[in-house]
Amino acid sequence: MLHLLRRRLFTALPTLAAVIILSFVLMRVAPGGPFDGERPLDPATRDALMAAYGLDRPLPEQIGRYLWRLAQGDFGPSLVYRDFTVTDLIAKGLPVSLTLGGWALLLAILLGLTGGTIAAARAGGLADRIIMFAATLLTALPSFVVGPLLALLFGLRLGWLPVSGWADGDAGHLVLPMIALALPYAGAIAKLARAGLATVLAQDHVRAARSRGLGPLRILIVHALRPALVPVASYLGPAAAGLLTGAVVIETVFGLPGLGRYFVQGALNRDYPLVLGVVVIYAGLIVLFNLIADLTYGWLDPRTRDA
Repeated sequence: MLHLLRRRLFTALPTLAAVIILSFVLMRVAPGGPFDGERPLDPATRDALMAAYGLDRPLPEQIGRYLWRLAQGDFGPSLVYRDFTVTDLIAKGLPVSLTLGGWALLLAILLGLTGGTIAAARAGGLADRIIMFAATLLTALPSFVVGPLLALLFGLRLGWLPVSGWADGDAGHLVLPMIALALPYAGAIAKLARAGLATVLAQDHVRAARSRGLGPLRILIVHALRPALVPVASYLGPAAAGLLTGAVVIETVFGLPGLGRYFVQGALNRDYPLVLGVVVIYAGLIVLFNLIADLTYGWLDPRTRDA
């Protein structure tokens, strides 16, 4: 397992560096700039601001200076939120995004594994067909469609839950965005879990366990569940990444003060350090989630550790 960790880190770190450099270049070559407002600044003021933030230097030098500051944990100043550094803004928004994404991932796993297990245990039956139809429907509906529908029904029509705001982490404000994020991934996990379990339950060693008189629950937990979860584990890395990036839209729909809001505002205002800071955090978390998924995959299936 340690060998697998070293190999994954060996590829993950250069990937993260490439994402940072590419994002930096794309931000600089995009039309417009942080000081191009409705009222253009006079050339002298604009040049002074460019020099103050180091934006007048050659692009390779800017990249080198940014990577050096980043290695020291400094994301730089915000060009729009003048009273805050990018680190301050990330510290405010990251807990919201992680809380939302973490609970959504847990809900997706719980719903998906439960539905997939029931469907596999009733393979070919009515419960199997109903669950798989629901899973397919959920997978086809993106979160930015599910979110407004949930807000319209449970927030505006029934008035059961709030549809916007954070309220210092009040659980009621998390329910609708969490469900909107989780449902599409729950459908995909249910389909993967059902396929994996149905395959394992039809194998010879499971039949032998049944012939020895072992109960269905023991067979499921001891003999079937671990190998059946291999496709689910391989999906969880991209799923966690998708939940994190999908939260950008959901945070905007439900008015949550997460990283998504800062990312959108930073992109609109060409706030280079803020956008790059959010990209670095997102990229780092995506690499981390995929690393955890690879390690989990290796634990579930030892044959893949040397792959």
